[in-house]
Amino acid sequence: MQVLKAIDKDSLSLRAASVKFNIPDTGIIDKWKKDFADFGLVVLQPKTRGRPKTINDNKRKKRKSDKPVTREEEPLLEIEALRCDNELLKKF
Repeated sequence: MQVLKAIDKDSLSLRAASVKFNIPDTGIIDKWKKDFADFGLVVLQPKTRGRPKTINDNKRKKRKSDKPVTREEEPLLEIEALRCDNELLKKF
């Protein structure tokens, strides 16, 4: 918006404005002018770059059952945890 205001206020050419504001290509300013004429100030608002950050907690949380672990299930869970650790160490 500052660039477009300076062009109108000081009657700058696209090349002079690009030099003044250190913009490498005058085509960028020309596009800004066209977008501003067509769509208004909303187009010139800064946009966030990249992919929006989302946190998916469903993958990270382990479900805990309401019932306690029985004596028969306890060794099976321990064996499963040890197998997972073993597979992880094999990868390294």
